[in-house]
Amino acid sequence: MRRGPELWLSPLVAIAVLVAAATQVAGALGVTGAFGWRAAAVHVAVPRAYLAVDAALDRRDPRLVVDRVSDPFSARSSAAVAAAERRDPRPRPQAGPRKPAPPAEPVLTAIVWDDDPRALVRWRDREWTIRQGGLFDEFEVVSISRDQVSLRRGDATLVLQSRNSGD
Repeated sequence: MRRGPELWLSPLVAIAVLVAAATQVAGALGVTGAFGWRAAAVHVAVPRAYLAVDAALDRRDPRLVVDRVSDPFSARSSAAVAAAERRDPRPRPQAGPRKPAPPAEPVLTAIVWDDDPRALVRWRDREWTIRQGGLFDEFEVVSISRDQVSLRRGDATLVLQSRNSGD
């Protein structure tokens, strides 16, 4: 039985790939210090364009009081929270303006009029592309014409007019 070099080529390539992969994994783990080896400090140069951002991130807000920050993982009683508020009588910032409630009915954004007419409708912070006979959310699309879309929700019919239909 003759054994030529072609029989040994595949196992040698597999062993070489295994050694290369093991060397890379060991090197990566060594850099992170996973084996208890002292990891070499890697110096990262911050480009000049980001120095201002880096400085802003390092600044502390003097209004932030760590005692007033609540721990979401602890179960503090409301009495403890009230006592902390009595110790610090500074006024709390009011919440900003609330986002307006979504419209009570969909808003017709556009109509694409061709052989297969479609319309764009804004409803619940989302744009819907609709076609006649289709469904979207809780509406059935009854018809689409050049300047209006008819929708049905339950027994009620809603007609959405194009904004420039009065022109």
